[in-house]
Amino acid sequence: MTCSTLWCALASLACLLAAHNAFAALSVDATPPYIKPCRKSDPELNQCIKHSFEHLRPYLIKGIPEIKLQSIEPLRIPKMVMDNGHGAVRVRAQFSNITVIGATNYTILDVKGNVTTYKIELALSIPRIETTGSYEVNGNVLLFPVRSRGDFWAFFSNITGSGKIYGKEVIKNGVRFMKTEKLLVDFKLTKSKFKIKDHLNGHNVIGEAMNQFLNQNSNEIIEEMKPGATAAIGKHFKNFLNGAFLQIPIPVWLKD
Repeated sequence: MTCSTLWCALASLACLLAAHNAFAALSVDATPPYIKPCRKSDPELNQCIKHSFEHLRPYLIKGIPEIKLQSIEPLRIPKMVMDNGHGAVRVRAQFSNITVIGATNYTILDVKGNVTTYKIELALSIPRIETTGSYEVNGNVLLFPVRSRGDFWAFFSNITGSGKIYGKEVIKNGVRFMKTEKLLVDFKLTKSKFKIKDHLNGHNVIGEAMNQFLNQNSNEIIEEMKPGATAAIGKHFKNFLNGAFLQIPIPVWLKD
């Protein structure tokens, strides 16, 4: 149940340019208050990008009606699917109706941007994340088959995450946009707690056993699940980023 760890972190970063209209919500000459643009020629470009994320924080908390961006505190994610087919924990997990608290309390640790190749590397930390939702899991843990469905609660603290965005420039109606070709993510955390309420197995006996197992072996489970978790996160937020970057012209957020 660990794939929610980095969702809120990446969502905070992605929302820098988030919009939900079918066409560009802003003209190339727009200077909205929630976007602090940077210049390609700025010798301190990385610092500028970092300050842009910091500048964005209060707008993420309140939401931005102009581009139909709702508040991400709490952050709500309708669905996430994770497959892990290797190691001791081999499961397919589907999470739905996810609510994440703590999304906007991020600190940008480092930024490296390449304006020629449109590659952006980010490192950030979040003190704590609390998430709830529904889950369905099928697979094997060690040699034991696991089938469970119900509600979950998870808590993570001292989270550090990284993301690498590989983009390219595309032209739409004569206007330049950035498309995300690939997104790689990683994360580490110091402490985690889990609680599930199993609705599938009678008398909740298996659910209680899973609660005990999850909390006693959380570090090992997180490491086993990380490949599947990071792949699911990367796929989810690649689509999310393209929904933003392909609607907001490059000149709005990156000046020549």
